[in-house]
This record gives sequence, structure tokens and C-alpha cells, in this order.
Amino acid sequence: MRRRRIWVRRISRGIATIAIGALLGFLVPTIISDLSDKPEVEAIVAESPVARQFITAFITDDQGTLQRMGAPAEITARAAKLKAEYVRVDPPVHLGSYNAGGISLHTYAAPVLAIDGTENLLSWRVISRGGRATLVLPPSPIEP
Repeated sequence: MRRRRIWVRRISRGIATIAIGALLGFLVPTIISDLSDKPEVEAIVAESPVARQFITAFITDDQGTLQRMGAPAEITARAAKLKAEYVRVDPPVHLGSYNAGGISLHTYAAPVLAIDGTENLLSWRVISRGGRATLVLPPSPIEP
């Protein structure tokens, strides 16, 4: 009887040791991964065809398309000014998008060649909403 109790105690201690080891082997890595820093995941938003059509019309100074898309007069004037100031404007590259409900903000950049021969990189932000798009104008400089 005494011998049986000793073996039962040894087996139960072995099972308890294995159970605690398995529990710690699961918990420790789980806690470490939960507490460690993780890179933030940003949602990938596809480029809007409306925004692409708008920026292409803006770059090429397609006044008809801009007016059909409901662009204000200031934007169409800026498109004409862009066409007049630069000899070459490469096709714009979509840099990224951000979606906030029904509104999406798209960013574009394109290398340009000015009339005097200097090269530059221009960027634009386009907001599209409900099948319409418009250019986000930068804030005007503060005058002294």
C-alpha cells in the first residue's frame, strides 16, 4: 500500500510538472508577443478611377473633361497655368490613398521640366467623393 502511494505521488508530480511546463511554454511566448511592439498595419486603398481621370485631365489641361467633372474655375485656370509653365510633365505616379468613409484622398507626383530647363518634382492631392474629384490646393503663403 505504501509503495503504491509513492508511485501515485511520483506520477502525479510528473504530470503536474509537464502540465505547468506546457502552460508556461504557451503563456510566456503569448505574453511576450502581446506586449512587444508591432508595426502598424495600414489599410491599402486602391486608386480611384475618378481621381486618375481627374489628375490626367489636370496634367494635360483637358478643359472639357475638367468642366464635365465639375472642377471649379480656379482649378481649370491652374491646369492652364501648369501647361504654360512646364515644357514636359510626365504621367503622374499614384503615391497612395486614404479612405475616410465616402471620401478618399489620393496623392500623386510627377517629374516636370520647366521652360528654363530646370527639372523639378511636383505633387498633388486629389479628393474623390461620389464620382466627383477635385484638387486640394495648398494653403496660400502668409503675406507680411
